[in-house]
Amino acid sequence: MRVIDRVRTDRADARGLELVGEVLVENTGRTVRAVAPSTGEVRAQQSVPADGGIALTPAGLWHVSSSATILRDPVTLVERRRAPASHETWGLCHDGIRLVQSDGTTQLLLRDRDTAGLVGEVRVATREWGTARLGELHCVTVNGYPQVWAVVTGTDWMIRVDLSTGLVTAVADLTAVTVAERPTGADEVIGGVAAVAGGGDELWLTGRHFDHRYRIRLQPGP
Repeated sequence: MRVIDRVRTDRADARGLELVGEVLVENTGRTVRAVAPSTGEVRAQQSVPADGGIALTPAGLWHVSSSATILRDPVTLVERRRAPASHETWGLCHDGIRLVQSDGTTQLLLRDRDTAGLVGEVRVATREWGTARLGELHCVTVNGYPQVWAVVTGTDWMIRVDLSTGLVTAVADLTAVTVAERPTGADEVIGGVAAVAGGGDELWLTGRHFDHRYRIRLQPGP
């Protein structure tokens, strides 16, 4: 991983990040807000009842927490509808077919992208990462197959998991970011990963109470 740029933030408790058009939608645990990537200017904002992951789908912007599953308008962030939730949500992304949700274990939950109903699950099947606590997620397609980058909570690593097998296909060392932030508390961990518009293998990455949002280029190892 290589740091390309960094943008100062207001040290919000970032717990989810998603690219929507030309803005980043960020969940701070108290609000869901749309911010300009290069300046942090807030373009839209809504109060939220709980934390949880966010992911953009054709149906809208899903916001899934341990207490509620909410579908929001992707531009205004206004709530469209909601349903009860049944699992903790540490990360959420859309693989083009389904919602993928992490709950702080080695398990990834698969949900219908239109209703958020549970349709399956997959567990990390590589022994080296068999006890990984998966956090924030970023869905990708590799050689035509859906995979997901998952931050391993409590470490400096992010792993890429094949959603059909559970095998870890690549890893990325995030030390350049975690060292630069010099976190002072156990909860100051990476909490947001999102695509860069037209960025290919580049991502936006931020964390809980981080001073900066980072633009990084992945250089994954096997």
